[in-house]
Amino acid sequence: MRVLVVDDHLLLAETVVMALSSTGLMEVESVSGIDAALGRIAGSGRFDVVLLDYSMPGGDGLAGLRHIIAANGKGVAVFSGVATPAVIERALAEGAMGFIPKTLPLKSLESAVRMIAQGEVFVPYNYVLQVMGKDEPTTNLKPRERQVLQLVCEGAQNKEIAFKLKLSEVIVKADVKSLCRKLGVRNRTEAAMMARNEGLC
Repeated sequence: MRVLVVDDHLLLAETVVMALSSTGLMEVESVSGIDAALGRIAGSGRFDVVLLDYSMPGGDGLAGLRHIIAANGKGVAVFSGVATPAVIERALAEGAMGFIPKTLPLKSLESAVRMIAQGEVFVPYNYVLQVMGKDEPTTNLKPRERQVLQLVCEGAQNKEIAFKLKLSEVIVKADVKSLCRKLGVRNRTEAAMMARNEGLC
């Protein structure tokens, strides 16, 4: 998997490159501007994921995003610590594959990059709540569902969860399905990632 980080904050860019490269499954590099990114894409071909700092000096905001999307195609995500909900909505409308806050924990960043590389759109759950004006669904979780969510976060499979909570696998499977529905995610991996991001586990 090839990843390009486009960010003029060199220390942050190097940290992200090192963190993602340490997985051993990603070839990661960084450049410090739009023109350099366009040159890199032209020279070496498209990247699976491009993390683009939206607010770089001379980055031209949406115009810069459009240029990168035109050059690379899919896989371009806004990578920013200051982007407003309105900016993020416009970026997604322009074809960005997601919004990754610079405050996202490195483990969650790795998961987000994998999702985008697979063609999925990544947006942090707290942002979805803010934009959609939804109530926090975790308040609707039953005590047992919270226990199941905690174990899902720990990487336990249904059989292990059933053993630890002294339940049948059928009940655990139903609880996981209910969790995903209430949290607005598609699978247990997204449920665990959202829960970690929100400090729920």
